[in-house]
Amino acid sequence: MTNQMYLAEYQIFDGEAYITFNIVYLNSKKREIQVAVTNRGKISIVTYDLYNTENDFYFEYGCEYTKVYINNFKEIKE
Repeated sequence: MTNQMYLAEYQIFDGEAYITFNIVYLNSKKREIQVAVTNRGKISIVTYDLYNTENDFYFEYGCEYTKVYINNFKEIKE
């Protein structure tokens, strides 16, 4: 898996608001992902370590270590 999912998007609900993730950079060989995180109007570029299961890669978000699976990201078509 390389950077073929550029700007693919995924949202999670944290109990109060939706948090949006857009993939900026993805490298499974280095086991890292860089995402633009939009949280309550603030946008941050964050690099996370990638972990894997048998079928998918994921990163952990927030203090609760919520697993965000790469297969859940969808390509945004304009």
